[in-house]
Amino acid sequence: MTPLVILGCGYVGTRIAKTAAAQGRQVRVASRSTGRLQPLTELGIEVKFLDAGTPKNFTAALASQHGCTVVYSIPPVTTLPPGHAMRAALQAAYGAGAASFIYFSSSGLYGDQPDDDVWVDEDTPTTPDGAMQNIVSDELEIERCSFERMKLATLRLAPVYGPGRGVRNRIRKGDYRILDDGQHVTSRIHVDDVVQAVFAAEQRAPHKAKYLLADDAPTTQGEYAKWLAERMGVPMPPYRQMFEPGKARVAHRNRRIRNTKLKTELGIELKYPSFKEGEAAIEAEEG
Repeated sequence: MTPLVILGCGYVGTRIAKTAAAQGRQVRVASRSTGRLQPLTELGIEVKFLDAGTPKNFTAALASQHGCTVVYSIPPVTTLPPGHAMRAALQAAYGAGAASFIYFSSSGLYGDQPDDDVWVDEDTPTTPDGAMQNIVSDELEIERCSFERMKLATLRLAPVYGPGRGVRNRIRKGDYRILDDGQHVTSRIHVDDVVQAVFAAEQRAPHKAKYLLADDAPTTQGEYAKWLAERMGVPMPPYRQMFEPGKARVAHRNRRIRNTKLKTELGIELKYPSFKEGEAAIEAEEG
């Protein structure tokens, strides 16, 4: 089976690593925070240190992994020039003989959509704000990369939710706010559907393909919060204005993401086509 290396192993990367290890694959994860990843070693997963701010570290993280699939899940490295860490990772992966390189990008590249009825897909022009410029640079490194022997794919993730992460967790902690009248539309993707998208892209994505990852059912923020609050037996979260004098603007994007390309080109059937199926699965897993 193809070895798997995950560079930058956070919430999503850990889920991918556990799933791949359960399938019998050789898995290596590399992160600066190796302490929290030590429990993965009990599953046979190799844990290595990686500081992406030191580009030469990528070579060590990918050593002896010929023919592997690399998943790059590292946030923009602001201590280096834009795109520099991505370039170093691509070069190290190619030098190690990696077969595939999958990059986790963000649906945030589409910026604010003033019309809640507008759908976004892979052909929609990106309109990134300043916070997204480093991700733009990372995507450009992928586009410019000339390593034909190593397949490249970019996954633009909608906000990811799952056990211990997402709106449910924030309502439980009491720090979730509904913006304006709650009618802004959002998209999301369950972590297990991200996992299956990675494996599908590894097998079937054309070279340098890009995919938006989101479920089938964009919903208003108010609808999602109301359904969850009733399900959890708690009051509705409080409201606040997106723009309030004297306060920082709340980051929020009106976005209906269309996932047609993901499903047709990669042949994916989502496990959780809407938040309702996903949240029910979270309840079952968390007990």
